[in-house]
Amino acid sequence: MTQTETTPVPSVPLPLVRFNTWVTLAFVVASWLAGQAWILIVPIVYNGLGAAAGWNPLIVLAKRFFNRPPSSYVSEEKAQLRFNLTLSTSMLGAALISFLAGWTVGYYIFTIMPVLAMIAMLAGFCIGCVIRYRWQQYRYAKSKAS
Repeated sequence: MTQTETTPVPSVPLPLVRFNTWVTLAFVVASWLAGQAWILIVPIVYNGLGAAAGWNPLIVLAKRFFNRPPSSYVSEEKAQLRFNLTLSTSMLGAALISFLAGWTVGYYIFTIMPVLAMIAMLAGFCIGCVIRYRWQQYRYAKSKAS
């Protein structure tokens, strides 16, 4: 490999990321409409697997319906997706725990935050990307200080 060649960054096609976002959004809205927080278990599981193991069963399933090669799509860095899934899973988990503890306000707070982030993502702005970027800047500055 020459100096001008680079190792490709592992990535996920953006249509798969958007599909995952739409399905997660649908589960949260279904949870609100039904008044049943247990519905959140489904996105907690598939997003949790994506965050913890890098394997999201929903994305794997959706990939089968691609007509073009994945490399032909705009993509998102896999590490960024895992970070975003970690945020989403954490908040939905906190929402479920809040609901089970009888704290309805907490349930809505912890579901509204990821819903707003998902809507922003679908509109083209990644809040999780900004958070991760700031976190990386903080860690870098802290490492330089010590």
